[in-house]
Amino acid sequence: MIRVYTVVKRELSVHDIKSQQDMDDLTHKFKQAWVDCWDLDKKEIKIISGILGTDPKALVKIKEDVINPKYSKCFDEGCLFYTNISTPVVEFTGRLRLHPFHIFLKKRFLVTLRSGYSSRLVDSTIRTFRVLDLNERKPSLILAKLIHEIIDENSGATFSIRELIDKIEGEAMESHKKRSVMRSIFRLKRQLSTFHRLLWAEKELLSDVSLGVIPNLKLVGEAQRIIDDASDDITRELEFLGYYDNSLDSILNLLNLGSIHGVERILVFLTVALVILTFVLIGLELAGSFLH
Repeated sequence: MIRVYTVVKRELSVHDIKSQQDMDDLTHKFKQAWVDCWDLDKKEIKIISGILGTDPKALVKIKEDVINPKYSKCFDEGCLFYTNISTPVVEFTGRLRLHPFHIFLKKRFLVTLRSGYSSRLVDSTIRTFRVLDLNERKPSLILAKLIHEIIDENSGATFSIRELIDKIEGEAMESHKKRSVMRSIFRLKRQLSTFHRLLWAEKELLSDVSLGVIPNLKLVGEAQRIIDDASDDITRELEFLGYYDNSLDSILNLLNLGSIHGVERILVFLTVALVILTFVLIGLELAGSFLH
């Protein structure tokens, strides 16, 4: 799906693109536009690659890259200059899932390439854009708002993680589930490590955005404030993840302590049994000696 947003008579106008001709008509008519696309088919990939001036196969490769928040630039022969800012949207429903979100910056266009999962983030950005004054409707503000929405969505994953940890803590109190609980803890700790690295990379990306080192991007005043708020949010989420990891370590310590106590009880039982058996053997020997 390809949807283009433009400003017509001071109002935001929405255009659904069905063909290359639709896109050509819009690009000739408007000097600036936001091209939002998701779950593209082969025909739509070709249309967007034409906007970016890149090869469709290269665009497919970019679209499938969901792991590392970063930015890159394209200035190859035959390729018009653009900047790609990439940061995945995190979903946590028992396990960590990453959804791609790429933002391409060109002189005339802002292009977002994403999955359908991120539609709510875009809708929220559109609502914000509609209430802005005309002089604030800058591409950098759309980009800043999109990034802030992604950070907000990612922070929602930390609440789901906290709920899972609470569940694990409850299960840890049930002795027959200890082995299952330990597997759950180590699985979750691996996902926390991945999430922690992702958030650090996002924080570094926002630092580059704020410092103005990313080509084709210059923040206006309100956009700068939004980026600063998003960076503060990431700092808070990193603190939460550190706390969650410590909570899991505490549960492991309790499980290990319970296992040690269990072993101690077994040893005590075996010791008592051995003492009793020793007395029985001694009694049998004494009885044998008496009979002789």
